[in-house]
Amino acid sequence: MDILELAKKKAEAAELYEAHTEALGVTFHGGEVEKVGTEAILGRALRVIAKGKLGFASTAGSGAEALVEAALAAAEHGDPAPFKFPPLGDGTKVETFDPAVPNISAEDLLTWGEEAVNVIKKEFPELVVNVYLSRAVTEVVIHNTAGGERREKRTSLSFTVGVERVKEGDIWLVYETQAVRRLSDLDRKKLVEKILEKLRWGAEVVPPPTGQPPVLFLPSGVPVLLLPLIHGFSGLSVFLGTSPLKGRLGEQAFHKDFTLVDDGLIPFGPRARSFDDEGLPVGRLPLAEDGVVRNFFYDLRAAALNGAEPTGNGLKGGPFGDGGFRTPPGPSPRHLVIQPGEGSLAELIREMKEGLIVSDVIGLGQGNIQSGAFSNNVSVGFVVRDGKVVGRVKNTMIFGNAYEILKDGLIQIGGEPEWVGGTLLTPPILVQGVSVVGR
Repeated sequence: MDILELAKKKAEAAELYEAHTEALGVTFHGGEVEKVGTEAILGRALRVIAKGKLGFASTAGSGAEALVEAALAAAEHGDPAPFKFPPLGDGTKVETFDPAVPNISAEDLLTWGEEAVNVIKKEFPELVVNVYLSRAVTEVVIHNTAGGERREKRTSLSFTVGVERVKEGDIWLVYETQAVRRLSDLDRKKLVEKILEKLRWGAEVVPPPTGQPPVLFLPSGVPVLLLPLIHGFSGLSVFLGTSPLKGRLGEQAFHKDFTLVDDGLIPFGPRARSFDDEGLPVGRLPLAEDGVVRNFFYDLRAAALNGAEPTGNGLKGGPFGDGGFRTPPGPSPRHLVIQPGEGSLAELIREMKEGLIVSDVIGLGQGNIQSGAFSNNVSVGFVVRDGKVVGRVKNTMIFGNAYEILKDGLIQIGGEPEWVGGTLLTPPILVQGVSVVGR
């Protein structure tokens, strides 16, 4: 007896999510090969609706009966399930599989890693260089007791380079990562050059500008501003009343130059899929157009609670990661795209004249996400004087409110977007209204 048939005997409805992944990974630590390995996992996740409550369980090895019993046990203390699993049918097909990715060998990954290490060590021989590369193929299958099935193969390829210099009183860590579904989208040379640029910028430690100087968020730093908005545009937050955007559809909540779209239809996007983790087709959803709030995103549960239609945003793993099969789906964006403006990074730096560049922070999400407030220590940041980068900062904190800054403090959105975290496609953003404190 299969899992769904067994679950249907004891629950009103059930949904089975299966992900079969075959992966190859290579790790370099301190510039030397540390690990080369393959992995094959068949993961299963079961959701049941039993006595009107939702239960979830997952396994990578347990039998059908154990999985069903675990999901039923979770349902005894689960949240009410105000929705039904829908029949699964066809929808828009998004390109997710590149046949070149499974053909990438361990030797290829080793060569790429060695190249990155050698280029960085040639200019900075004293630094510790760590590299991680992986390629994988995942087949996802979703079916439920309402009938139908969704099935799709997806490729993924990731390349991460981290550089460390640890001295007494000075820890300097810089990293860059790229996650793609298509081999031709992986730009190893550009990733290493971005690392080198930051290392050159950070050769000297200089005092940070304090008060409220202009702050330029590099694409890797933009999640500081976007994380509160992800909460705000979530249909579950709207229902719970914790979103500052509740009741503001059609209102001008942001600067007129700010347009944000959740685009699930980008071919080979890092999070590309033809259906979400509940089996619903994905689409393109404008969230803010010219600063005006247009839509919220929903999974099945959030849509039912709000009396709205689901938008194909039921995803596992949250807004900036793939949670795999072990996490239940929840309302989350597919690909968040900030509409580019004009200007290269070099032009933005020249035009800001004086200020702080924020590349990365410690503890993303610190502050009060619900209200939009953020408060973060800057892990990688640089000082601009007379339109030039003069050094990096230490012991520097930034704080402010993302909603206020993106409404009244937006100076310029750059013209060169980059992928961040596999979810966000954004250019650099220059703002005012961020408070900077140095110690």
